[in-house]
Amino acid sequence: MALPVVYSEYYTAPMPAGHRFPMQKFQNLYELLLKDEVILPEDVHCPDIIDETILKRVHSENYVNDYLNGALDKQSLRKIGLPWTQEITRRTLTALGGSLLTAELALIYGLACNTAGGTHHAF
Repeated sequence: MALPVVYSEYYTAPMPAGHRFPMQKFQNLYELLLKDEVILPEDVHCPDIIDETILKRVHSENYVNDYLNGALDKQSLRKIGLPWTQEITRRTLTALGGSLLTAELALIYGLACNTAGGTHHAF
């Protein structure tokens, strides 16, 4: 079995001009892995966005609701390091869904990688 890799087109979202976070790197990595035949299209698994109930297990309900609705205060957004937009929110929720899917795939295959960042090993 080839290495399972998790990727979504939503891993890249538009950023404000001049923002220092290199958001395009996620798509670039995916395209390079395909181009260099490190992975094949059939190795790729596409995640769903993470369910709100899972987020609320690790964050307060108010924080999750404020984030999802674009109502976080400036200090919280500064800690996150990214501006709030619907596209970045979708990217974040998809990347979290990707982390969960990657862990699930690692339990099945022993190893899986998420192109949004992170490798999971099953022990």
